[in-house]
Amino acid sequence: MNPYFEFPALWKRPAATVFVLSTAAALFWLIAGAPDGGLIWLRGSAPALVYGEPFGPAYDGPAWVANNYTDELMLSVITLSGVLTGFAKEPVEDELIRQIRWKALANATVLSTLFLLLATWTVYGLAFVNVLYVQTVALLVVFNTQLAWSLRRFYSAQHEE
Repeated sequence: MNPYFEFPALWKRPAATVFVLSTAAALFWLIAGAPDGGLIWLRGSAPALVYGEPFGPAYDGPAWVANNYTDELMLSVITLSGVLTGFAKEPVEDELIRQIRWKALANATVLSTLFLLLATWTVYGLAFVNVLYVQTVALLVVFNTQLAWSLRRFYSAQHEE
């Protein structure tokens, strides 16, 4: 059993490619006007445990609802590829690489928490759900960007010696 929850090094490059492309596609989708219409790439019926306002008079229980799957698909692909990218082993994995990864994750978590606290006091209503989506993606973007930057500095410093 792997105590550090790492994925094979072979997965890092394909996952990073999917992460960058799916994040760019999601930004394009948001700029095009989503979720208020925008681009509807995937539409169909979906099982919903809850839809509508859960505590208001329009609450509806489990049912099948018409839905645009684009946002769910994008968030799922971005999240999975971001986690695979950040937690894939390096070709030579040692304690220093784990320390670099841990520091990048800690910094991304602190920034994400500060963003959440700021949004808690400035964003209200259903717009807060969109803030949570952005926070999830931002955590992965900051983590993977800082990790890649730190690893690049580490490997270039090794070659200079």
